[in-house]
Amino acid sequence: YRAGKAPWVSSLAQGTALQALSRAATRLRRQDQVFPVTSRGLNIFERAAPEGVRVPAGAGVHYAQYSFEPGLRILNGFIQSLVGLYDYGRNAGDERAKALYATGEARARQEVPTYDTGAWSLYSRGTVTRESDLGYHALLRDFLKSLCTRTQEPTYCGAVESFTEDLTTAPVVR
Repeated sequence: YRAGKAPWVSSLAQGTALQALSRAATRLRRQDQVFPVTSRGLNIFERAAPEGVRVPAGAGVHYAQYSFEPGLRILNGFIQSLVGLYDYGRNAGDERAKALYATGEARARQEVPTYDTGAWSLYSRGTVTRESDLGYHALLRDFLKSLCTRTQEPTYCGAVESFTEDLTTAPVVR
């Protein structure tokens, strides 16, 4: 994808994998077998890009969608990586995952409002800034809804309301 040469890693893919594997391990009652292996998947959140996805930013860190392009800030991927870390930390009782979540979540509270144009959402900022298409707007809203449900954080819950309202507000043409 884009200029990325293998190997590269993604916070979205890794966070979602950790979330899914922790759910499966819990459901199958195989936590003792699975969690020691899956915890190694947290390593990319501790390593700076391009070997990992960690990008220091303001109060916390941003977890990059593409490790080879840490300046590209794709909000939907970052938010879903946080949902994955949150669920993995809870399901696995993993303090390391909880700490990684907290560090990323501090940054997400700063970033989320900057992706709201007042009429729609931005898909990305940084090296490429562009608006979301309809599918990515709804996806971002749904990922934020997942985070809102888990945390009740007003930043996320407010963005869900705003992005939902955007879906039914007629555009103003100038």
